[in-house]
Amino acid sequence: MEVRYIKENEAADFQKVSAVSFIWEFNAEVDNTVNCPVLAAFDNGRLIAGTEACEFKVNYCGNLLDTVVVDGVCSLPEYRRKGGVRAVFDKISELAEEKGWVLGFLSPFSISYYEKFGYANLNRMFSVRVPFESLRHIPRNNDVILYTGEHYEEISELHNKCAAKENLIAIRDNEKDFCATPYESADYTYFRRDANGVADGYVRFTVKRPDEVSVEDLFVLTPEALYGLIGFLRNYDGIAKSLVVGKQYQGSAFACLADRADKAAYEYGGAMAGRIYNLKKLLQSNVYPKKYGKFRLLSTDDIQRNAGVFEVEYENGKAVVTQTEGGEYDISLTAAAAARLMLAGEGHTAQTAVYIDGVKINGNADDFFRAFPHRPTRFVDSTRYK
Repeated sequence: MEVRYIKENEAADFQKVSAVSFIWEFNAEVDNTVNCPVLAAFDNGRLIAGTEACEFKVNYCGNLLDTVVVDGVCSLPEYRRKGGVRAVFDKISELAEEKGWVLGFLSPFSISYYEKFGYANLNRMFSVRVPFESLRHIPRNNDVILYTGEHYEEISELHNKCAAKENLIAIRDNEKDFCATPYESADYTYFRRDANGVADGYVRFTVKRPDEVSVEDLFVLTPEALYGLIGFLRNYDGIAKSLVVGKQYQGSAFACLADRADKAAYEYGGAMAGRIYNLKKLLQSNVYPKKYGKFRLLSTDDIQRNAGVFEVEYENGKAVVTQTEGGEYDISLTAAAAARLMLAGEGHTAQTAVYIDGVKINGNADDFFRAFPHRPTRFVDSTRYK
C-alpha cells in the first residue's frame, strides 16, 4: 500500500471517495479541486482512503507550535477495516517528525476510534442562545467597521493578540482567513477600535431570519470590546429573535456575560480531539510554576520518539526535560491520556485523573498536576475562505 500526497489530477478521485464515504452528491464540474493538501492511501494505484492535512500554528502557553489539522477522513466502503486509514495516520506520524508538527487535531465521528491513533477528546465547547430581549441592559452601539479586505493587517494583528490569550487557537496570517466579501456571501465580519484607535475586538456572523443571529467567531481583548460588539449585534433584534454564539467554554468572555442573562440556553456540540506528536517539545513549551517541582512521566505512546520516561525538573516557569528509555515513574500515560491532561486545560488533580482511561499514578504525581493547571483553552483553526 502506497501513502502519499495526491497530485492535482487526483483531486476528483479523492472527492469521489469522500462522496461515497459521507453520502453526498459528487459533481464532476465542481468537485475537482481540494482546499488543503490531501494524504491518501493507494491500493494497486487506486485511491482507497485519504484525508485533508492542513498546517497551522497554534498558541500553547505563549509559544507557537506547528500543527496539523486532519479533516474529512474517508475511505471506500469496500476497503474499510483493511488498513487504509491506519496507513494514512502512520504517514502523518512520519511527516510530523519531518515537518516539525508538535500537535494534531481532528473532529472525531467516534471518540474510541480515534483514540487508537492517540487522539483524545479535548474541552467540549458549547453554543449559547440568548433572546435579544435579555440583552437590553447592554447599550446599543454603532461604532464598528465592516471588514471588506481593506483592514487585513489590523484585523489579523487583532486576532493573533486574542489567540495569545488562549491555548490552541490558530494564528491567522493569510488574507483568506477572513471573509472579505460580506455582500456576496452574507457572511459578515465587524471589528471595533478602543478610545486610542487600536482594534480590540471582532465578530463574524450570519443572520438566519427570523430566528437568530449566528456568531461563528467572537474575539475580544477587553470587556469594553465585548459589550461594544454585543451592543452592535442588538441592532438586529428587529429581524431575529435570538443571538447564538458558538465555540464557548465555561469562563469564556461571552459565557460569563450570558450567565446573568435571563432565558440563556446552552447546547453542547462535538469536541475537537487532539494528539501530541512531539511530547518532549510540548513539555519544553509548557509554562511551569515558580515553585520548584519534579516529576517522571512514563509515556506508552506507540510513536517511538514519544515513548519512554520523561523526567521534568522545573522552577521559575521553566523546566529541564530529560528522556530515557525506562525507569521509575510517578505517572504513566497513554498517548490519548497525555493529550487529555496536557492540552485540554481542564486542570485535573490526582483524585480526578484516575478516572481517565490510560492514566496510572505510581506514587506522588502532585508536581505533574501543578504543572498543568486549568487554562483558557479552545481549539479554533483558520477559516481559509476561497
